[in-house]
Amino acid sequence: MPSKLKIKDVDEFIKSKGYELVSNEYNGNKDMLKLKCKNCGELFNQKLYRMKMGKFHQYCKKTKEETTEETKEKTKKQKILQPIECVYCAKTFQPKYSKAKLCSKKCSIDFSRRDEYKEIAKHNGQKGGQISAKNQSKRSKNEVYFSELCIEHFGKENVTTNETYFDGWDADVIIHHKKLAILWNGAWHYKQISKTQSLLQVQTRDKIKIKIIEKYGYTPYVIKDLGKYNKRFVEQQFEILLK
Repeated sequence: MPSKLKIKDVDEFIKSKGYELVSNEYNGNKDMLKLKCKNCGELFNQKLYRMKMGKFHQYCKKTKEETTEETKEKTKKQKILQPIECVYCAKTFQPKYSKAKLCSKKCSIDFSRRDEYKEIAKHNGQKGGQISAKNQSKRSKNEVYFSELCIEHFGKENVTTNETYFDGWDADVIIHHKKLAILWNGAWHYKQISKTQSLLQVQTRDKIKIKIIEKYGYTPYVIKDLGKYNKRFVEQQFEILLK
């Protein structure tokens, strides 16, 4: 189509698309023209350059009605969920989603406030912490040497290492007849080592572990090890323990 069109050319273009030109003047490609919709008969305004892009009556009522009808048909074809009983208040309700178990936001809030639910959530959080701690726990040479010194001094029958003795939580060295749980904490307990590590989660788990150890009647004994393998450092820590 030529760059400069006459009103007659514009009229023919619009008619070819099935619309009717109502405007009597055309002053350029970006001139706002008045048209009549071929679908719903409604008058609307549009620019010629947008019509060339295939954009005519975007608010057509008939098209909107057809779209609404299609949506209704799709909804009818979808599987209709059966009414179920709310697990909290026992009221029967129509769920919108297959995974819905509670009838309202209020029931959802009340359900989450139950002591039983809190205990389950707490247990699941502790269990996740135990698994995460276990995955991250790698025995350093310092820790291994320290445990060997403990076994040699206190006897193999009295010492266990990395045993999940405290409700699924472990201690690096446990001296049972002394009721002593030794936690050999490397640098990752005190500073951010990698992007995937959460220092806050690590320290939160450490606090939970210490509380559970104390609940068992054992004394938590923390050794802070921020360096590399150092035999003398380990021997000094063992001497301090004996004192």
